[in-house]
Amino acid sequence: MKHAHILERSFGTEQDEPDKSQLLEAFKQVVGSVAILIEPLSAASLAKLLDVRLETINLRVRNLHSVLNIPQSKHHPIRLLHPSFRDFLLDKDRCTNLDFWVDEKQAHLILAESCLQLMSSSLKRDICGQGAPGILVTNVESERVAQCVPSELQYACFYWVEHLRKSGTQLHENDQVHQFLKTHLLHWLEVLSWTRKISQGIDAITFLESIAIVSYSIAHTKSLH
Repeated sequence: MKHAHILERSFGTEQDEPDKSQLLEAFKQVVGSVAILIEPLSAASLAKLLDVRLETINLRVRNLHSVLNIPQSKHHPIRLLHPSFRDFLLDKDRCTNLDFWVDEKQAHLILAESCLQLMSSSLKRDICGQGAPGILVTNVESERVAQCVPSELQYACFYWVEHLRKSGTQLHENDQVHQFLKTHLLHWLEVLSWTRKISQGIDAITFLESIAIVSYSIAHTKSLH
């Protein structure tokens, strides 16, 4: 069955609901996110990342078993069965029903902002509760790290900069990124250290510096005109 028919059928039982535009917005938020996630997340983790109810995730994917691998457990990741479904959603020429078309840059921006919001509300000093600042990562059990830094928070820490990059957005003084880094830079790097991703953090900071310079240059040029 073609992807368009699958999507139209998935909304077939909801035509009479009072606000279909809200349903389609939720569809794009949930299924669009599933399509572009860098690593798959479970329904429970995705709900926490997007700050929506678990029921919202389940409702939006429940009729998409032919294109998504949807496990019974809310703690197992939802996966695309085939990348052609992602390609279809993101291609305006193929997904001619714009109700279902997902703006890729906007979807990445939504995920970047969701990651920033989750990190801002969850990160803190000594997140694993070790007390001694000089303790070695190898001396802390991975189960302890997973308990203190759940999968949705790990995802946010690992990939927020990548989603920001793919959104094509510019940085501005005192924007969400600026505020996050002022408050939580060391907390973010601490999580990357616990999860042995510190080199990824260095690359991310280098990229942020590069787009900050470009954004400043563009803003300065506009001010001259």
